[in-house]
Amino acid sequence: MEHVSGLFKWLYEIGNVLAKLIYLHVLWVLFTCLGLGVFGFFPATTALFSVIHKSIERKMEESIFRTFYSTYKSQFLKANGFGLMITALGLFLYWDISISKQVIQSAFLHVILLVFCFLYFITVLYFYPVFARYQLKGFQYIKQAFFIAISRPFETIAMILCLLILYYVFVFVPVLYVFMGAAMVAYPVMWFAMRAFMGIERKKS
Repeated sequence: MEHVSGLFKWLYEIGNVLAKLIYLHVLWVLFTCLGLGVFGFFPATTALFSVIHKSIERKMEESIFRTFYSTYKSQFLKANGFGLMITALGLFLYWDISISKQVIQSAFLHVILLVFCFLYFITVLYFYPVFARYQLKGFQYIKQAFFIAISRPFETIAMILCLLILYYVFVFVPVLYVFMGAAMVAYPVMWFAMRAFMGIERKKS
């Protein structure tokens, strides 16, 4: 009987986690659409990471919806400012890579650009977790995300591996992406980022 009750408890906890992932994904989609897509994506993503951050730290003082909505509203302009800047930088790097590949055709320059693209990618991975955890000013968010990404290689590699695994999961089971994709991507990124944050904070203290 104890084994059966333990099994039901395990199934209940799994069901509860899946329900939260679906709910967070639905909120992310709705609030992204609320901002007309382009202007809703960045604050909705910021709100998603904020909820997951508080959930991991067990500091959810309000409901998921209230936390999501209040973060979305309060960070709307700031999140869009950073988001558009990060997107513009990504497009610039993509443009440079295309020119290097098709016109310049310099192997050395191409490798340099690929290194910059990788550094850009891992900085973006940490940007939203940093934004959710710390109160910084301006470009300090990007600077902090970059330094944490390169100073905690284990967590950074773990994030990338998780994203690769999720990519193949979504390819073979696309229904998961449709119903809980955003939350499934954000949760492991935030979880490993938290390990990196705590490791750095312990060293400083």
